[in-house]
Amino acid sequence: MDTGTVYYLVAGIIAIVVVGRLLAFSGKRYLAGANVAPRERESAGSVAMLVSMLFHLVTLGLLALLAAIPFGGDRTQVFLVRIGLLLILVAVAYAIALRMLTRRKQEEVVSGFDAQVRELRHEREHANEYEVTNDPSAGMAPQARREPTLGEPRPRS
Repeated sequence: MDTGTVYYLVAGIIAIVVVGRLLAFSGKRYLAGANVAPRERESAGSVAMLVSMLFHLVTLGLLALLAAIPFGGDRTQVFLVRIGLLLILVAVAYAIALRMLTRRKQEEVVSGFDAQVRELRHEREHANEYEVTNDPSAGMAPQARREPTLGEPRPRS
């Protein structure tokens, strides 16, 4: 193995680890949000770590494959071509990982909204019977507006 390949592998590993750690850290904060319970924050951290681990495995595998492909040209040119291809592949893998995190976040938002709607429906279905029967307008059909007579003051609109 020549020194150019070793430099490529070292530079690639450093880049992948830095981007992967950034993905795990920012993904956890992105999924957790500001108003999240501690239990959900732990779940967000686990999901972000799993996505980050998948990112690391895929990109390190691509790094190894690119190191095995022979490129023609001088050492500097081969190094730059490999690094360029690696950076493009890391960017694609990062975009896919962000899409996975965004999909998870959307599912969380929708399930939270569904829970709120179910809770409101439950409250309406199990409303206090006393409140319903003592409501003066309960069971009454809407009244048509009538015009005031000569002796009554006209309502202001």
